[in-house]
Amino acid sequence: MAHKHIPATPPAPGELLAAYLDARYEVLAPGGSCLLRPGHRAPPALAAALPATCWTVITAWNPGSRPRPEADNRQADAALQAELDALGLRRLPTLASDAESNWPEPGWLVADLSTADTDALARRFGQAGVLHWRAGEAVRLRMYLAPPAEGLEGIDTGCVKWVVPAP
Repeated sequence: MAHKHIPATPPAPGELLAAYLDARYEVLAPGGSCLLRPGHRAPPALAAALPATCWTVITAWNPGSRPRPEADNRQADAALQAELDALGLRRLPTLASDAESNWPEPGWLVADLSTADTDALARRFGQAGVLHWRAGEAVRLRMYLAPPAEGLEGIDTGCVKWVVPAP
């Protein structure tokens, strides 16, 4: 998959957060696609397509928001799928991108992946952020970076959980 307009260096944490919050998260469900937005409830069709008590959107592509060759991304995705299979979890494919369909990243909507397992997989695959939420709640963004000291002006962070390792 060719990437359009991918920056050579990862954005600053505040810019990256804004990009994650503004991204288009499309779940490719059998009955039609569903769009997810952090801070908003998932469409009811999502729960019908993949019933669960909680959901996670995760990818193994471009760890640390640094572009890498498609072959490396596909290999990482295969490893992520193997881990999800080993956990016996159901999933649907996703495609995340910015509003202009730049920076496309295939991933997975996973049913009933615990928060602890979500965090472990996100870290193992070098992800800066994932979506993770419980049924009946708004979609939440979990960021695996230290929150920036500045640069968050005008960004609604109410749906963001910063998950940083203990010092």
